[in-house]
Amino acid sequence: MRSLFLLPAFLLSALFSAAAAQAPAGYEKIYDAPTKVNLGGRPVIADIEFHERTSGGRTHLALVTDVTKFVVETENDLKNWIANRRNDCGERWKSGPPRISFAGSAIRFAIYLEIEYWACGWNGKGTPGRVAQETGTVDVTLIPYIEDGKLQARLGAFTLSEQTGISKYLPLEFIVRRALEQELNKLNQNPKFYRSPQPLFDESFVYENISAAETDDDRIVITALYAADQSQAAIDRILRRLRTEGVTQ
Repeated sequence: MRSLFLLPAFLLSALFSAAAAQAPAGYEKIYDAPTKVNLGGRPVIADIEFHERTSGGRTHLALVTDVTKFVVETENDLKNWIANRRNDCGERWKSGPPRISFAGSAIRFAIYLEIEYWACGWNGKGTPGRVAQETGTVDVTLIPYIEDGKLQARLGAFTLSEQTGISKYLPLEFIVRRALEQELNKLNQNPKFYRSPQPLFDESFVYENISAAETDDDRIVITALYAADQSQAAIDRILRRLRTEGVTQ
């Protein structure tokens, strides 16, 4: 089950989910082909471009990708994650349609939530009954960043509006913040998220930067930069494995 709050992982996965766009200045294209990609158990054939530059003996790789269509899948993941947060005795979540946008390389999503608290008697064995309900529109910004060559994510802005219901069982801001922080903590400690994908990882490439932007024609473009102290032989190995094995995470 995909997590509602794995949106930073979307940045990583989406790099391989659509046709590549223009590379940053100073890079030379070294790879452009339909490629097998398997990230998070979602295998696809994707058009991938890699671009390269060298500086001071260090090799830099850039991957720039249009991920507009992938947003629809991510919105469905959000709705499915919420629908599965349903306990007979405890919290039950519902939501409206999510709205995802990108600004300043951050990921922003807004979603209407309904959270109910159900109890099952004093010993937890009675018939479930609803004790309280909280509703509100949650507006969250998640900020991806690089730390020691690892992709990480942190919580940025967090606001609530149109809130109804005040109870000791369901302080809505506390409930949602707790879920966010728990998911981000698990995400940042997960090697499948924070390290570079194969075959880059085996050649010691680490993240330098990652960013997202919306274009004037409402396309979403992701740029990921990697670097390593590697020779042309390492680049040749990467290219061979891209053609035969594809990209995995």
